[in-house]
Amino acid sequence: MNAGGAFLAATASRSSFAASRPVRFGVRTPLPDVGLRERALLVKRLGFDGIELGDDWSAKPLEFLQKELDGTGVAVSAVVGSIVLLNTDPEKRADAIETDRRRLELAKALGAECLIEVPTFGPNRFQDLSPIMNPREIEERLLISALKELAADVEKSGVILLLEPCNHKETHFMCRQSQAAKIIESVGSPGYGILSDFYHMQIEEPSITETLSRFGRYTRYVHLADGEKRLEPGSLPFDYRPGFVELKKAGYSGWLTIESEFTDNPEAALGRALPYLKQQWAAA
Repeated sequence: MNAGGAFLAATASRSSFAASRPVRFGVRTPLPDVGLRERALLVKRLGFDGIELGDDWSAKPLEFLQKELDGTGVAVSAVVGSIVLLNTDPEKRADAIETDRRRLELAKALGAECLIEVPTFGPNRFQDLSPIMNPREIEERLLISALKELAADVEKSGVILLLEPCNHKETHFMCRQSQAAKIIESVGSPGYGILSDFYHMQIEEPSITETLSRFGRYTRYVHLADGEKRLEPGSLPFDYRPGFVELKKAGYSGWLTIESEFTDNPEAALGRALPYLKQQWAAA
């Protein structure tokens, strides 16, 4: 079997395994400005299954995080990676790869399934070397090279490294699910997937349903929020069911994680959002 065939076979295997599990519901934001333990206990009390650790927590020592989470009954869904794989400084790019190696081990130790990577935020900062290479070609080649360098570590850890496309207000580089899929196909490792963020997709994708019908097989994690104001699910309300249908067709059964602002206060917003999302998933 060639590399492409092996990649597709491994992807199909992951989808079949995922389809045998129920989805789990998690929170990245909104949460009150309190310690991690207090946040985890609130998430548990509201009925969520897990909590995502943003970069403010992912840089903390493992022992601290374990102590904070011990006995809360809350799983860690994902941690955040270096977020600077496309820095223009070669030394910082090398440091970013090492950071991701450490974060993969952190995620594994915490039982987290995923490591989240946004390749770069903001405008392009690379020099145009046309006709040899334009800035985007430079970025794509650098990212593919970094991800290939990390592939053995990713597969050894059993943690999925996620590429998260963001909207054009946040990044110039990766805004569409198709762009992330192209990178993943070029890397050719089953340890990579897409974080499908419905907030960014509402802005960037002409049709969330059509996009997920084409690329949902790469989705390994989901972020949820309503509208361009990024409010908690159910606040508009936004209809997630068409997108959820496509995720179900692709065999998705991972995390559905809220990453949003809030209309009144975090606890009340999350308390309303969870039953809304459960109803939307069940009805899809």
